[in-house]
Amino acid sequence: AFVGGRDYAQSKFNRALAPANRQVGSAFKPFVYAIAFSHGLLPGAAISDGPIQPGEIDGAGNWSPANSDGTYGGVMPCSYGLVHSRNTMSVRVGQFAGLDAVQKVANDLGITQKIPHGPASYIGSFESDLKDLTSAYTVFPNAGVRRQAYIIERIDDQQHKPIYLAAHITSQAIDPGAAWMTSEVMEDVLTKGTAASVRSLGFRLPAAGKTGTTNDYKDAWFVGYTSTLTCGVWVGFDQPTTIVTRGYGAALALPVWVQVMKKAYRHYPAEQLQPKMPIQRATVCSISNQLATTGCTASGSAYDIDLPVDKIPTGACQVHGGSRWPFAQRAPNGPQKALNFPGRVFNSFRRFFGGR
Repeated sequence: AFVGGRDYAQSKFNRALAPANRQVGSAFKPFVYAIAFSHGLLPGAAISDGPIQPGEIDGAGNWSPANSDGTYGGVMPCSYGLVHSRNTMSVRVGQFAGLDAVQKVANDLGITQKIPHGPASYIGSFESDLKDLTSAYTVFPNAGVRRQAYIIERIDDQQHKPIYLAAHITSQAIDPGAAWMTSEVMEDVLTKGTAASVRSLGFRLPAAGKTGTTNDYKDAWFVGYTSTLTCGVWVGFDQPTTIVTRGYGAALALPVWVQVMKKAYRHYPAEQLQPKMPIQRATVCSISNQLATTGCTASGSAYDIDLPVDKIPTGACQVHGGSRWPFAQRAPNGPQKALNFPGRVFNSFRRFFGGR
């Protein structure tokens, strides 16, 4: 279902469909992280939140996007960049994912056929419409399977016989394990990230999602889902202009999403989001993205994480030396998300995580 404006009597323009396309901003970041995860990056990988350096990102030149709060941090787990929507970290994750792969996924998911071939696309500097972006988000709770959106379910003739039935088209658009890893990180967006205010708004159901805010606060987005329903919200003016100072997606779009989802719960009860593939605990290195060794443990770069079995690294860390840590691969003892690990000096992103 979709709603294209506040009041049909006031305006018949449907803002949920093309040509009402608007810049998607940070709402696109989960797809970039999912691609990087499918290429071997892990949620606990060490990523710098510092300023982008000239020549660091392919095709960026001297372009150095700032974080929305104007601050920079040190080395953080990769997942922190998505949970807190850090532009600098997300561009570095995009470098790992690769421009070609990002462009292909945006096309395959129907987000846009006109994504610019430049690093600004990693942080959503292109346009889409609410229907297509929301439809694309269905890959996260569905193990990477995209369910194509449709408007009319069926048309019957006067004898109540169907003369039209919607084609329920599905396709495997994103690696299943990578989709689940991204979904797990997006659950933290609602508990400790940019959408943490969802709890104070009275929303308590298990859910995941991502905020989006564009330059000068001209567009505010929130797209999120439970185990049974995906919902997207865009807020803005028809002629792009600042909505309100500090008009973030969490401040403007998220409250609308909460109202819709709380009402929908009666018809779409939500359960815990669960993986659709085997999961196993592994001890890995935050620097090399490989199985941890005793050297990683001594250096403070080893951490435990539950991963889809096919995403567990097969090789041992070659950076820190030592023998493979005895618990480098073991049965899960309950979830432990990779959001914290002992601080390490970030030597060189390109050395360890060279872009594809």
